[in-house]
Amino acid sequence: MTIRELGIAPLSALSTSPDEFIYLAHDVGFEFVGLRVIPVTPQEPQYDLSVGSPLHKKVTKALSDTGLKVKDAEFILLDGSDQRDLWMTAMERAASLGADTMTVAVGDTDRARTKDTVAAMVEAGKEFGIIPAIEAISYQAINDIAAAVDIAETGSYFLPDTLHMHRFAATPQQLADASSHVPMIQICGVETQRPADRDGLVHESRAHRLAPDQGASDVVGYLRALPSDIPVSVESPNDIFVAEHGAKAWLETLFAAGQKVIDLADSASHN
Repeated sequence: MTIRELGIAPLSALSTSPDEFIYLAHDVGFEFVGLRVIPVTPQEPQYDLSVGSPLHKKVTKALSDTGLKVKDAEFILLDGSDQRDLWMTAMERAASLGADTMTVAVGDTDRARTKDTVAAMVEAGKEFGIIPAIEAISYQAINDIAAAVDIAETGSYFLPDTLHMHRFAATPQQLADASSHVPMIQICGVETQRPADRDGLVHESRAHRLAPDQGASDVVGYLRALPSDIPVSVESPNDIFVAEHGAKAWLETLFAAGQKVIDLADSASHN
């Protein structure tokens, strides 16, 4: 019996427009969605979710039609420059769609400056009801649980992702120790073979993950490390599968796999 809320992250089907993504997620059975409210790379689809835009109106209607909630919005990569206008724009869009958190990755290697920036984001987020969530990413400056939790002491969150935790060798116990900072966990499966370099890690993260019940990562162990009321979001892009079989088939695969690992985690924790 799946008791944890199971949702789907936008990266799992980024080539699908966000309004259609919401309808697909609902049809498959997911209970919530994440949305990418600003583009992260020039190569990805450029969706205009500015408040009042035609697409924003379609997304708002899709949320109303389906009853799905947006839990998390993304994505800010802190680079050490003055990005206040960017994150204020992102927070405004996130809040307009009902999100609770804004995912933040850190490319800035100056820890003190990063903490000051995130503290400013926390303060600004109060206007929007948005709390920044620091994602530790294996190939970025904040790339382990301890560093993410250190930043989260500013009043932000730590957002764990099973791909990156596997790649930087985080243990379930380390995640359990950080659980008070965690609003949600992102899950996927990973190939046994580690990519050879940073470019490979980036490609894997953005385009080649496995369903959560496949591969080498201890997804069940990571889930067991967290309280069962923490929502679970499947973040698993797989460009090859989607190109061959379509986004709906991939979301169906991810939903079944997500339910499977949640059930395994919960049954194991009750034994």
